[in-house]
Amino acid sequence: MLTINEAIFLLHENVAQAEDVDSIFKSCFDHKMGPLETANLIGLDTILLSLEVLYDSFKDPKYRPSPLLQKMVDAGLKWP
Repeated sequence: MLTINEAIFLLHENVAQAEDVDSIFKSCFDHKMGPLETANLIGLDTILLSLEVLYDSFKDPKYRPSPLLQKMVDAGLKWP
């Protein structure tokens, strides 16, 4: 969940586009799917809930869900 959240923060902060994040992740780690593709498979709502539980439990900012993730879940969207 943390990798996915960090990937979403990259989009939120306009560091990279979704396709670039997934492409770099796949080429560097030899995974079949990037973190944003994986997020679509898991479900953005599930990821958000998981991060909220971690954040509420540990109060550690590294578990704070990306504001973009919250917006995507609220809008019922997925990554392209």
